[in-house]
Amino acid sequence: MSFVAWAVLGVSAGFVGSRLARRNGRILPDILLGVVGAMAGGWSYYTFGPASVNGLNLISLFAAFVGSLVFLLTYYGFRRF
Repeated sequence: MSFVAWAVLGVSAGFVGSRLARRNGRILPDILLGVVGAMAGGWSYYTFGPASVNGLNLISLFAAFVGSLVFLLTYYGFRRF
């Protein structure tokens, strides 16, 4: 899938992930982390998972969302200490 499509999925997944983490205020870092997480999640799912992550579909959105949440929760976990 193209870089732009993963970025769009990352923006939406970062926004949703920031709302799930219940962080108010600073939304731009959450969205940027969501984009990075979506690209990392999509790449890892594409590399190690089935070959179905190749377009804008539900599985691609799921991979982007999981990658985004992993990055956001890791970031918030490190920020607490």
